[in-house]
Amino acid sequence: MGTVKPHFVVVPLMAQGHMVPMADLALLLASRGCRVSLITTPVNARRLRATAELAADTGLSLRLVELPFPCADAGLPDGCENIDLFMDVDLNVPFFRALNLLAEPLKRYLRAEPPGPTCIVADQCMPWTMEVAGELGIPRFVFHGPSCFFLLCTLKLTQHNFYEGATDDRETSFTVPELPESVGRIEVRRSTAQRFFDWPGLEEMRRHVEQGEAVADGHVLNTFEELEPWCLEEYRKALGRTVWSVGPVSGFHKTTRGKAARGGGADNGSGVKEWLESRDKRQGTVIFVSFGSLMLTRMRQMVEIGHGLEAAGRAFIWAVKPAEKSEEGERWLSEFEKRTEGRGLVIRGWAPQALILNHAAVAGFVTHCGWNSTVEAVEAGVVMATWPHLVDQFLNETLVVEVLGIGVRVGVKSPAYHLWGEEEVVLVGREMVRTAVERVMDGGKEGDERRRRAAELGAKARKAMEEGGSSFDNLNCLIEHATKLAAIKNFSM
Repeated sequence: MGTVKPHFVVVPLMAQGHMVPMADLALLLASRGCRVSLITTPVNARRLRATAELAADTGLSLRLVELPFPCADAGLPDGCENIDLFMDVDLNVPFFRALNLLAEPLKRYLRAEPPGPTCIVADQCMPWTMEVAGELGIPRFVFHGPSCFFLLCTLKLTQHNFYEGATDDRETSFTVPELPESVGRIEVRRSTAQRFFDWPGLEEMRRHVEQGEAVADGHVLNTFEELEPWCLEEYRKALGRTVWSVGPVSGFHKTTRGKAARGGGADNGSGVKEWLESRDKRQGTVIFVSFGSLMLTRMRQMVEIGHGLEAAGRAFIWAVKPAEKSEEGERWLSEFEKRTEGRGLVIRGWAPQALILNHAAVAGFVTHCGWNSTVEAVEAGVVMATWPHLVDQFLNETLVVEVLGIGVRVGVKSPAYHLWGEEEVVLVGREMVRTAVERVMDGGKEGDERRRRAAELGAKARKAMEEGGSSFDNLNCLIEHATKLAAIKNFSM
């Protein structure tokens, strides 16, 4: 009788920026011989289908498990199972409350699937899984989506009561305390160092998340030792618990198919690849513009971006989300495409980001600084123009520009809360866009140094994921630790 495979239960938050890295983590676990249940809901299963198919075609033991999502019970519109489907910010509170109702269906599934699970790896935003793990007597690790830099800075600020008291003073600068001298002074403001769930109506959710972190058996991060060495060291000391850096998890994908499938792409990315192959034979002539899956770019801001790209005169790929389109916007985009024909590609909807960033023609990335996008750019060795929108993205920008030295600021000073409303606000003008593109793409001593650093970090990122690399070894240690801990918990039950 063969050895029973460890069974990992991976539970991502239903938001694209959370599902994509945890789907990659599920594939990595399966590639090490584990049996993996990737938990989702019916609407989100369609986005994860490519992951399940990739696993099946390569002989990996990964199962996509669909749990019914109680939209009606939570007062949500039917099918409202992912944060990026919200057109009304007021749906956030009922959505996060509804997540707790997934506990019973998950317990039923796990009890019906002998042998029992070895470990639950749950998104930080899914604290209800601690009740499931406790009832079943199994270990539970928390997966953190942000950078370790963000986690460490906000932890230090919390410990020093930065978030307590009056909240009307949001623009006064503070220095993050207790960081190593080698890092220098890191200045933040309340508006740009916000923690997750620091919003009215979600106070209970924040307390639940903090409780879930406090009782976790370990923490898993999508970063690598060589990228944030002092952050990881300090974070481990501050938590007093095991922290595994296993990224960049996107490094699992070595093939064009794998890179194109990340995020639920409906095609294989061949059209984008052909366009990139048609560019100038010199490397590094294209800049990529994309702001992730969540935030919307309103019409006036879209026009400014387009004019800035046009004025910069560089070849570009620009990803525009379907929700950003309108009749007026589509007319403008069509005219813009005619004016920039031959040097620009506008992608309406899903863009194969990993495929684009890893192509030799791409040298720059205008990004919102979501951590997935940031670490994917690091892996690809691509310099960034940073345009943060919300929450962790401003501290990610600080890491990229001030600490790592592989990016330039576009110049955004305030969070983009207006993007969830009807108000048309322009935070970045066309001249700021043009200047940022030119700084990223042009030569000169500073530009050459940024590119050198980016290429060096890219090589380290890829090495970390190879056999013998830091992240490769950390994942093996995670599996071994979970297996031993599960045996101890089972024995004591």
